[in-house]
Amino acid sequence: MGRKRIFHGFVVADGKISNTGDYDSIMDSQEIINLQGMTVLPGFVDGHTHLLNMGMNMVHINLSEIDSFDEASYYLTKRLESGDTYKGWLIGTDFDETKWKKVKRPSKNDLDGISTTTPIALIRICTHLAVCNSKALELLGEGENIDPETGIIKEEQLWHLDEVIGVNREDRKEGIKRAVERAQQLGVTCAHEIVDREGWEAYRELDREGALKLRVRCYIRYNELGDLEPIVESPYLSLKGVKVFVDGSLGGHTAALEEDYEDDPGNRGMLLLSQDELEEIIEVAEERGFQVMAHAIGDRALTVTLDAFETAATRTRELRHRIEHAEVLSDVNIRRIRDLNIILSVQPNFAYQWSQPRGMNERRLGPERLKMCNPYWNAQRSLIKMAFGSDTMPLGPLFGVFSAVNHPLLEQRISTYNALQCYITNSAYAGMDEEHLGQLSNGMAADFVVLSENPLESDDIGEIEVLMTVIGGDVVYDNRPSD
Repeated sequence: MGRKRIFHGFVVADGKISNTGDYDSIMDSQEIINLQGMTVLPGFVDGHTHLLNMGMNMVHINLSEIDSFDEASYYLTKRLESGDTYKGWLIGTDFDETKWKKVKRPSKNDLDGISTTTPIALIRICTHLAVCNSKALELLGEGENIDPETGIIKEEQLWHLDEVIGVNREDRKEGIKRAVERAQQLGVTCAHEIVDREGWEAYRELDREGALKLRVRCYIRYNELGDLEPIVESPYLSLKGVKVFVDGSLGGHTAALEEDYEDDPGNRGMLLLSQDELEEIIEVAEERGFQVMAHAIGDRALTVTLDAFETAATRTRELRHRIEHAEVLSDVNIRRIRDLNIILSVQPNFAYQWSQPRGMNERRLGPERLKMCNPYWNAQRSLIKMAFGSDTMPLGPLFGVFSAVNHPLLEQRISTYNALQCYITNSAYAGMDEEHLGQLSNGMAADFVVLSENPLESDDIGEIEVLMTVIGGDVVYDNRPSD
């Protein structure tokens, strides 16, 4: 996003912007849309999403707003009694026990109290942990990160859940369609999407059918890469990079820390890859021309990741390797990210939701380490290229901008302008799209949003509404007030 500009309008032709501010050309257009002085911004580029997962979850029981397990049990029981299961399973999503009145993670026994014959799985909001009842555990079988006593399954075990449930290609395509419609309503015109192999194939089919109405840049899990190479399928779909998980999540006590969890002494989380393993992945990715997207949340995971990039990466500036989340980030590692020219891909909604006083991050890390949590101002002043995304927790760029501007740690707040830049220009750069997306300039793609209020002048960014979303010159969402 460039400097603030005020002009009469622009022409959209062949999916691109032209004649910005040229009044005569605009008035000679075949069709004129008068926005009556409303604010127009380049389309939001969500730098880290799971749209497919979000779309699939929309048919399950959303538990994000509940405040106790009793409430979760009520909704699960009602769904069970109605017979409205999903392929015979009862699935609850997005629960966050750290916000419950009684902060206690549910267990296998709790879910067995609802049913022992219908498989039940509750998936935590971080998607790095789920709780299952006895029947679900029976169907899942044994595994390294499956605890048969508590019913908790972690990390890679969750990746196999869809396979056990029996999710097919058509299910995935319908999930993508639901998620894309929601993304359009929120002003997202391009998304950086993490997929498995089946997810990638579902996106390809939709794109070839002409049914993908969102620009999607896919990053495939490294363990499912196979013989794939980077490819641009169309202006809407491309395969850009590989996604690797170096650790888990703070919510699941699996992010890899240098010191013990404050609320779980003796536990320092999980390293899912060693430095040697990560170096090998980087080398293979660079050989094929893939961008590396490394998930690293804890400070120990970040150090290992940076060590691996420093040792093995030779094409960082060219391929724009990136670190995702980086929630526990020391000043030393900020300098290393800057010096290595790595993109920092972060989710400001995480900070706003979980770094509030006495919130989850303070319980997990203690008050001193909380100061290291999501340090956006420190990263910005170090001149790191910082891209914003949502991780679909929840999807919504304007909530992300609001969260960065209202960071719970006052010293880490950034300006509205810079937050918008992170969610537009910088995320376009992170996807190597800056020559086509992120600006309202001649020759750029006609991807833009119309807002109910100018964020740069708003007293409450969280209340701003998306009134119109345009992608490639096509109006994909229009909720403007009628005359």
